[in-house]
Amino acid sequence: MEIAGAVDTDALINARKIGRVQFLVGILGGAALLVEGFDTSVIGYIAPQITRLWHVPNSTLGTILTADMVGLLIGYLFLSPLSARFGHKRMVVACTTAFGALTFLTIASSSVAMLIGFRLLTGIGVGGAMPSAVALTGEYFPERVRSTSITLIYIGFSLGQIAAGVVAGFLLEPLGWRAVLALGGIGTLVLTAVFVFALPESLEFLINRGNDRGRAVRILARVAPEVGIGDATRLIAGRQAARKVTVGQLLEEGRALGTMFIWVGMFMNLMIYFFLQKWLTSLLVQVGLSQQTAITATTVGLAGGIIAAFIIGPLMDRFGPYMVVSGLFALSAVSVVAMAQVLSSPAPLIVIAVSMFVGFCLSGGQKANNALSVYFYPTALRGTGLGWSLGIGRIGGVIGPFVAGLLLTAGWTPSELFYAAAIPVLIGAVAIWLMSQFYGQGAAQTPATHKV
Repeated sequence: MEIAGAVDTDALINARKIGRVQFLVGILGGAALLVEGFDTSVIGYIAPQITRLWHVPNSTLGTILTADMVGLLIGYLFLSPLSARFGHKRMVVACTTAFGALTFLTIASSSVAMLIGFRLLTGIGVGGAMPSAVALTGEYFPERVRSTSITLIYIGFSLGQIAAGVVAGFLLEPLGWRAVLALGGIGTLVLTAVFVFALPESLEFLINRGNDRGRAVRILARVAPEVGIGDATRLIAGRQAARKVTVGQLLEEGRALGTMFIWVGMFMNLMIYFFLQKWLTSLLVQVGLSQQTAITATTVGLAGGIIAAFIIGPLMDRFGPYMVVSGLFALSAVSVVAMAQVLSSPAPLIVIAVSMFVGFCLSGGQKANNALSVYFYPTALRGTGLGWSLGIGRIGGVIGPFVAGLLLTAGWTPSELFYAAAIPVLIGAVAIWLMSQFYGQGAAQTPATHKV
């Protein structure tokens, strides 16, 4: 059936069942997050061997471990907005190629300074790729399952973190830390080649700024093969038209308060998440668990985040994102208080508490916040909006472990730290709840019809 009028790509995708194109985008988006999770997490597994071989002091080790986090912050804030100019696919391909090559080239490091430099640059590449991969997935999936699609592809990131530990466990002792990085870099570059040939470009970009109508028509023919698009058919994608996309637009058209609330939520979530990621194993050892049990508890926490993805996304699509995310933050506050109270309990109970708090609530909260960003912003602003929310969150991710170290030095006990950690997540809960009051609570509420 040929259409001679106009085709709204968003409406077309929303009206159809999920097809092969959506599954392909979702799988490749999850794969992109997998290698990003691997390449950013692997340093934590190989750092002890590097420290031992190079006689690195603890003060310098902290810089090695956080170099990629600083790079991520730079990538989120300054590279992710470029996706509106160059297209999500190009950003994913370019940035994934960059951090894959840099991960591999890190094996040439012969000094701490070189290692830190490579890790910083690797983080910048990941920070540029991740928001585009997530935004592209959100564009191709119908609005009714958009939150579910985002939380599910973030399973790839958790699997990448786990894979980094598994690969390090097999290769680190027999072959050394360079072999672990080499495998990660080569795997990332191989996957990048798949992106080049299989990943479709953003329809919104092709129609509004890429000036490539023919390519958009070919993609739409795969999405909806029964819809014939004639030469006179006008294509509409999003509300951005040909207007240049800037970071300042995150604060326009009634989005300023919502943007601030999202930033507060992400900041508070990642501040506590990274405090625990860096300190949890040491704190559990401090309260009497063995090193192996503490590591097991941390790994179980990652599994809790994977389980959360299957539950939280569908709840957001069914009941609306705001109340689900704010409720998850409130549950995080309750869980962290419970965590403080069970630290003197038997190890199995502590492991359960860790999986509930660190995995399900905090890791699930990050996935939910990312889905909320994709939901809130119009198509053209999703990469920029998600990148900046992740960037603001990473500032909290740097502050959290640093403040925890200061408090431990000042004599705070692990239980006191956990009690204090409930405060930021409660602030996050209030921020997202306030967002629901300004922008509506229903599952059918779309960004275009927000109350402002």
